Amino acid sequence: MKTTVKKMRAVIGLGGIAFAMATSAVACTGDLGDGKSDGQTDVDPNDPNGNGNDPNGTDPGSTEPTILDERVIDYGEAFRLASVKLTDAAPTLEQIRAIENADDKKEAYSALIDELIDSPRFQRRMIRFWRDTFRMGGGMLDTAPVFAARIVAEGRPYTELFTATENTCPTYDGDNEQFVDGTCDNGVDTHAGVLTNPGVQRQFYANMAFRRVRWVQETFACSKFPAEYSDAPIEKGNGQYTSPWDFESVATEPIDFQDTSSVICANCHTTMNRLAPLFANFDEDGNLQNDSQVMTPTAPDPTVTERSHWLQDGVKTAWRQGVEVETLPELGQALAEDQSVAACLTARLWNFAMSKEDIVSGLAVVPDEVIGDYVSEMLSSGDMKVVLKTMLKSEDFVSF
Repeated sequence: MKTTVKKMRAVIGLGGIAFAMATSAVACTGDLGDGKSDGQTDVDPNDPNGNGNDPNGTDPGSTEPTILDERVIDYGEAFRLASVKLTDAAPTLEQIRAIENADDKKEAYSALIDELIDSPRFQRRMIRFWRDTFRMGGGMLDTAPVFAARIVAEGRPYTELFTATENTCPTYDGDNEQFVDGTCDNGVDTHAGVLTNPGVQRQFYANMAFRRVRWVQETFACSKFPAEYSDAPIEKGNGQYTSPWDFESVATEPIDFQDTSSVICANCHTTMNRLAPLFANFDEDGNLQNDSQVMTPTAPDPTVTERSHWLQDGVKTAWRQGVEVETLPELGQALAEDQSVAACLTARLWNFAMSKEDIVSGLAVVPDEVIGDYVSEMLSSGDMKVVLKTMLKSEDFVSF
């Protein structure tokens, strides 16, 4: 594994696309504010390499050394950072000296990283990581973060985030430093990891289930809506229709998702409306009912959302174009098989390791070439803990 910080700095910023927000109401837009739809910025003719004319900037065509080439490996300093990051505690004097006095400092460092990640303190740290990632925690809202932390700590396949059918509402016993089994008793016959978690459904309850859909998209696909793009956008009203789905597949009553008077709502909603019905029967407490529990914000009186409020007759629900799903367990399987989801989880681990902001709310997007090898490892091993260990033992993490 040799992904250099020099390479990172050369490409950083290219992925920071500001997508349009999809709210619990019904409007969204693909306009980035500068008239561009691809996230590109204007090129300064006096700065063709886009490095701000900084003599220390990374010119992809240059062989001149930069300040980044002066980095040196320091396993002691790397371990201090890793210890605080993984356990919220500084390393012990014994651990520091174990690296200082080792004949093979790399091997000593690697063994200590394994020790940290296998410790109970790491379990607690992962619970906090997933609380931040899921934007939820406390009481029943804690079961989803604890479940995700357990998957990491126990080295279980990341796909169980979406496919696990048992013990998907565990708790954490801090006194004994262990996870405790727990069943999500919210009326679901077949659970699908966090997708059927009552805390998730309660936290993100909103009109037409759009907030629940947005949570899935931003958390596990690492981008805001629109989520899908056509290779051949077409002009519609005052903008471009960029979705690959049939424009007329979404509803027009009681809310017109085909409206083009101000924004092209269908850019987001041709995907959103195919997912929202899957979450509609969960009430505001996160319990599954026999019929829709979400409201359509019609004036003057909201009404219970029916399937026809999202989609035209005969249109099926789906995760993405070509991936039809009729239930949440089927959606969970689709997420488990989607390589972009594996890439998203890998990017989140990378940002955690490198102390970056959230990939969506903080626009801390990670270029594919930076984490490509880690994504491959995620897909082959399925183990988020293994991938995190690899990141913390990489040249990038131990170089200063």
